[in-house]
Amino acid sequence: MILLEKIVFYLLVFCLPWQTRKVLYLWGGGFNEWTSAYLYLTDILVILLFCFWALRKRRKRFLKEFKIFKLKDSGFWLVAFLFFSSVTLVQARNLPLGFYAWFKLLEFVILFFYCKQNYKEIFNFKRVAQVFVASGVFQSLIAISQFVSQKSLGLRLLTESPLGPAIDGVAKFTANGLTFIRAYGSLPHPNLLAVYLLTCLFFVYYLWFEKKRNFRGNCFLSFIYILLLLALFLTFSRMIIFVFFLASLIFFILIFKKHKKKALNLFLLLIVSSFIFFLIAQPEISARFQIFSGEQAVGLRLFYNQVAYDTIQQYPWLGIGLGNFVWEIKDIFNLFSNWLHQPVHNVYLLIASEVGLIGLIIFLMFIYQLLVQNKDKLLLIIILSFLFIALFDHFFWTLQQGQLILWLVLGLTAGQRGV
Repeated sequence: MILLEKIVFYLLVFCLPWQTRKVLYLWGGGFNEWTSAYLYLTDILVILLFCFWALRKRRKRFLKEFKIFKLKDSGFWLVAFLFFSSVTLVQARNLPLGFYAWFKLLEFVILFFYCKQNYKEIFNFKRVAQVFVASGVFQSLIAISQFVSQKSLGLRLLTESPLGPAIDGVAKFTANGLTFIRAYGSLPHPNLLAVYLLTCLFFVYYLWFEKKRNFRGNCFLSFIYILLLLALFLTFSRMIIFVFFLASLIFFILIFKKHKKKALNLFLLLIVSSFIFFLIAQPEISARFQIFSGEQAVGLRLFYNQVAYDTIQQYPWLGIGLGNFVWEIKDIFNLFSNWLHQPVHNVYLLIASEVGLIGLIIFLMFIYQLLVQNKDKLLLIIILSFLFIALFDHFFWTLQQGQLILWLVLGLTAGQRGV
């Protein structure tokens, strides 16, 4: 039984980027990603893990697994946030959508506790890192193929997004008069693929410094690193690539004293690989990395931010109800295309809008208690990177794959330190 549970857990990690899902219900007219309910393949795997966990602990008091009654325990604040989020549903105009969002939050809260309580008993950090990297390699091959062909690959099993330069809503940019789509992998947006690859690259760092390897092993890991790095570049995700370089530099500085030669070799590999890519793709990079105040991505972010500020001013304490931000936009604004109805691209503004300033404070206390007791440099840098990226995008809170990345990493952090 334990072996089967381990297989399901590692399968969940590997399948994390997949969009394989069944649409359960649509609220409102027309399809909108954030006003619909889904059952994902990864949801089924998470539910299986919970069942295995409950069966394994059936002879013990299951609730003893949840040691959450100390104010300095991150779990206390997480449960408090879950409870308070349910209270905010009294404000929700679309109550069924709010309940769906709350049950999704419950799922990820339990996943956090699962990772915290079963660290080493069911999984270990090295194996998790290896599975993440293997899945990242698979995603990199898809991403590179998409960019080269400039279209989707027809991966229906993974529910690959339909891609093409002429398709509305697809992330793209123009260079030298040509339109290029950005690499998606099997994820719903290039920015989300970029965050996933950033996480995988940091797990490569762990494997790189974890133990000594022979020359062949070093060459193999170097090849994987370059492949992941190339796929990251092909997302052309400006902010996340910047965060990756900054976070990598900080990590190399922190690790340099203990691993001088390895850190220097990896740093040189990063610099040389990046320079070659920038040299080859200079026109595309110049076009993509020029930011204009009038471009659509900037304009939409400013619009969503203003909606969030207005919402917080009007409903400062309880917000408008969990999961109801996009529903409010659809109710107030009749935008040209349905895909333009999106969450605010800032997780903290989104939380404050939906569950109020009180809910945001409780959530930040959870993050603070988790970080203040964590001493692992690699996980600390990954989480800080996530927290910074969350200032500019919403997928950690609104999309299945982003939520899984966030809560798995937070759970691993809690499991390592028992915080």
